[in-house]
Amino acid sequence: MRQIKSLSHLGKQIMVIDKSKRNLMYGLGGAGIGVLALSAANRFSFISKTTFKAASNELRIPPLLDSRNGQNIAIDIQDGKHEFFPGILSQTKGFNGSYLGPTIRMYKGETTKITFNNLLDEPTTIHGHGLHVDGRWDGGPQNIIKPGEKLEYQLNIIQQSGTSWYHPHFMGKTAEHVHAGLAGMYIIEDQNSLSANLPKRYGIDDVPLVLQDRTFINGVIKTYSVTPEQIMQGLQEDSLVVNGTINAYKDVPKGWVRLRLLNGANARYYKLTLDNGGSFYKIATDGGFLNKPVPISELTIAPGERNEIMIDFSDGLDKRLLADFQSPEGEEFFTSLFTSSHSVLEMRVNTQLEPRGSLPVNLNDIRPYNINDVKVTRHFELQMGEGGEEGQSNSSMDTHNMFSINGRSMDMAFINHESKKGQLELWKISGENMRHPFHMHGTSFLILSQNGNEPKPEDQGWKDTVNVDEGVTEVLLKFDVTADSQSPFMYHCHILEHEDAGMMGQFTVL
Repeated sequence: MRQIKSLSHLGKQIMVIDKSKRNLMYGLGGAGIGVLALSAANRFSFISKTTFKAASNELRIPPLLDSRNGQNIAIDIQDGKHEFFPGILSQTKGFNGSYLGPTIRMYKGETTKITFNNLLDEPTTIHGHGLHVDGRWDGGPQNIIKPGEKLEYQLNIIQQSGTSWYHPHFMGKTAEHVHAGLAGMYIIEDQNSLSANLPKRYGIDDVPLVLQDRTFINGVIKTYSVTPEQIMQGLQEDSLVVNGTINAYKDVPKGWVRLRLLNGANARYYKLTLDNGGSFYKIATDGGFLNKPVPISELTIAPGERNEIMIDFSDGLDKRLLADFQSPEGEEFFTSLFTSSHSVLEMRVNTQLEPRGSLPVNLNDIRPYNINDVKVTRHFELQMGEGGEEGQSNSSMDTHNMFSINGRSMDMAFINHESKKGQLELWKISGENMRHPFHMHGTSFLILSQNGNEPKPEDQGWKDTVNVDEGVTEVLLKFDVTADSQSPFMYHCHILEHEDAGMMGQFTVL
């Protein structure tokens, strides 16, 4: 048995996990609740249904910058003041605006030039999460943009269509910078996506959704600050923000609607459902389309992951997308029993919007790798430690070495391994104490197995971020781009507090 300390709004709790019986026992202090034992196979909820008032704020749609417009793309990294609640301004950061950034559309087989101009009073980097580009353009912690400087990226797009994103990756500051608002989407198109009869009118029936959780005090966003315990668990907050909008609604056509979902949270997992309990279709994972649409009624999305889903509004009925907040420690935690659903987006059918596009029968032709072609097998264990005293802020302690992978915390002067371009590799990944969204740069992979099981049909697509736990997750991958020792690729936990505190490594591809 293993003991893990955890705090919640109910008071201090000590969790003991019986791995054989999967029973969870909680000793709650200060809450007057006593001891409760629950079987993970027989979980229940104290809240059966959440009712919502009509959403009051129209969903903000990030501007679209298309690389085919004939002009180079320029992005200012800047401080801003964003209005989450009417008449109340919060200090934030954004790309070409006060919070988040424009969606940038690029095309396979073309080179897109993007100039990032750092107007902040501190250095940062810009990582292309999900892009298959050389290390010099990847934007890892080595690719620093100093205050007042510009850096032009030349992105040679070689991968298939999909939804990626860009965000800072500065060593020790990633969580703070993303929390302040520095994130935006990349959309990649190819011949397949352009010719498919899918909904593709950006902001109308092809809608980007960046999901984040934040804390507000009197309508003002709480400035980023974490305790050692919050570093251990990852920062999890209480209000859902979508595209920088609180309590959002969106008019949609009476037909098929495509949602591009990005979990841009620091640590929170979201379980997504429709308020009517109905099904929707998953059509894409991080790195592109699935072979076929997969009908599902719920979708759990980890930090850093992207998914594309389609919802049918041909019945003319409004629908609401809901999110249940989940901790990286798992939905079995006692506190989840008291957690109600959050409204992601109220979608209102507007018959003035012409429906276009359909749900294709076939989407892709993913050809699995042959396990017999594997040249190298690598093992990665994401490890957690203890650091500091409860209630101590991270400003008064060194948090960098709290976590590690394979016993080593991130060291920018140390290359953890060398991969060979074009070589098929098998990576076996596991984590300690909780779920960890494991992300790697420079490629997409296919999941071979998780805890000895084949991936579900909705997970049999190209990925760059995968949820791992104490069991072993096996993925197959190869690299078609290079990264030298001056600009190596990263692998890390995408709980941003874990990444900043050392749960990261780097490697070259030559």
